[in-house]
This record gives sequence, structure tokens and C-alpha cells, in this order.
Amino acid sequence: MNNLLSFWLAPVTALFQSRVYQDAARSRAGRGVLYSLYLTGLSVVLIMAIFSAKVIPQVDAVANWMKTNMPVLIWTPAGMSLENGQTTATLVHPRYGTIALFDMTKTVVTEADLGKAYIMVTAKKVFFKRGPNQIEERDVTGAMAPPGQQLPSKVRVTGEIAMKIYQNVKGAMMFMAPIVLFVLLFIFFLVTNLFYSLVGLLFNLMRKERLGYGAIFNLACFATTAAFTLTWLKILIPVGGLNLPFAVSILINLAYLFMAFKVTDKKSAA
Repeated sequence: MNNLLSFWLAPVTALFQSRVYQDAARSRAGRGVLYSLYLTGLSVVLIMAIFSAKVIPQVDAVANWMKTNMPVLIWTPAGMSLENGQTTATLVHPRYGTIALFDMTKTVVTEADLGKAYIMVTAKKVFFKRGPNQIEERDVTGAMAPPGQQLPSKVRVTGEIAMKIYQNVKGAMMFMAPIVLFVLLFIFFLVTNLFYSLVGLLFNLMRKERLGYGAIFNLACFATTAAFTLTWLKILIPVGGLNLPFAVSILINLAYLFMAFKVTDKKSAA
């Protein structure tokens, strides 16, 4: 029961229970690392849940719209062309505006050419807008194929094919995104807690009963729970009063870290 309250429920109990910090101070440094892993896992689950509930449905809706509205393209090893024989076309979404431009006469594309569109398809290349003054291009001719690979002489690229490509990309992304997020967030939590543990070394000098670095690191890991929990409350319950600037988060963490050293100092309490 104690482990349930002081570890598994620590994202809540660390806000008000001194036992959380007392158990952390008595444990090896591995407890802090495990707790960082635990918070990382919680964060990844919440992020992916929000992404799946808020973002994916909107992207799916756009993909389904494109499936029926995208102009048919003809691909050959020499490049792309529009099936209807025209040289230009525009894909305009009723809500998001211009999404893609098709211009088979262009060889060089600038930001001005793209305008508000995200993609421009030309006969030889596809251009993507990555950000202000950032345009990425991909060659779509057979010249980029690996040596010896047999290419089809002609491919009809329809909205259905584009939808299948999107589904494959989405599947790969939904598999890889949690892994990448987990690694990046875990590194972030570790680096953050290492920083607070350095402050903890200073707080340790104020104690009558000094702690080893492992215990200090544990306390730092659990003391940063307050800002973690409040940040997620702000995200999940978007109420103006829960706004938490970065500087305030640091002060809250430092206050909890100082309190953690006080409530675990047996000689001071005696």
C-alpha cells in the first residue's frame, strides 16, 4: 500500500504527502530513474490519446476529402502529368483553403509560387512547404530509382492510391511516434532532474542529517511532480486560472524540493 501511494500515485500524492519524499530519501537512485520512466510513460499515453482524439480525425477528414477531389495524375519514368491534359490544377479545401497546386510547366518553385499552399506538384518534382522560407523538394522521376530496379511504364495516381499511401504513412507514424516521444521525454526528464539535483546539493547543506547523491536525485525526481501535474491539468482542463508560466513552474519545483529536504530531515524534526 505504501508503494502504491508513494510511487504509483505519486503524480497526485507528491503534492501533499510527505511519505512520498520519505520513501524516496530511503531508496536507491534507481527509484528516481524508474519514476522518471513512469512519468514519461504517462506523458506518452496522454499525448498520443490527445493526438488520436483531436488531430487524427481532422487529418483523416482531409484525407477522405482529397480521395474524391484530387485530380488524377499520370506517372511515367519521365515524370508527372495531369490526366485531363491540362498543365495546371488547384486543390482547395472548403475549410483549410488551398492545399496543393499542380503546375507541370514549372521547374523552379519559390515561396511566392506556393503562396498559401502546402504542396506543389510539377512534372519532375514535388515541393513541400516546411516553414517560412523553407521549401523541400523531392524528385519524382525514374532517375531516383535504385540501379537495376524495374519500373512500370505508366501509373495512374488517383485519390484512392493517395489514400492508401496516407494510411501506410499514418500506420508507421502511429507506431514510431510513441517510441521517439518516449526516448526524447525520458532524456528531458533525466536532464531536468539532474539540474534540480544540483540545487538539491545546496539544500542538502542545510540539513542536520546529510543525504547521499542517490537520495538527493530521488527527491529531485519526485519534487518536480508538482509542475508536471499542474501542466497536464492545464492541458486537459483548459481553464485560464491554471495558466502556468515556465518561471512559475521552476519556482514551484524549487519550493517542493526545499520542502522535500525539510520533511525528510529526521534530526531537524526531532
